[in-house]
Amino acid sequence: MTDPAPQRTKIHVVTAAQPTLLLRVVRLLSQRGIPVEVGATFVKFPRSQPVSDQAADDLKAMGFKVLPSIDELGPETDGNMAARSAAALETERAPKGHVHGPGCGHDHHENDHGHAHDHGHAHDHDGHGHGDDHDHHHHEHKHDQPR
Repeated sequence: MTDPAPQRTKIHVVTAAQPTLLLRVVRLLSQRGIPVEVGATFVKFPRSQPVSDQAADDLKAMGFKVLPSIDELGPETDGNMAARSAAALETERAPKGHVHGPGCGHDHHENDHGHAHDHGHAHDHDGHGHGDDHDHHHHEHKHDQPR
């Protein structure tokens, strides 16, 4: 069974850049039985219905940006979930290179992973001034020895 062609209708649109905020909006609307359409930066739901208009007022009172609009509304359903999720799930399953970052679980100083960890800080200061009145002569130094 396919979805009927969506028609333009009066809707409320909540926009946010942070997914956590949108998830909270969806939770509130779902708890009240209000159909929603979800995008990466928005949640749409019907307008001109007492329960959804009250939800919009409640969201505005909390500080959410709720805009009235007229647009197509294609509510999320069990029937359209697979089709709507297919492209995003394909992206999720695509192989990704290993990216090391904070909290990745690897000890980057104990395991060399086949690459050198030269953390030396040797640099050449000869040939440029430091904006003061005396010459500088830098000697090679190690981090555990004073200069």
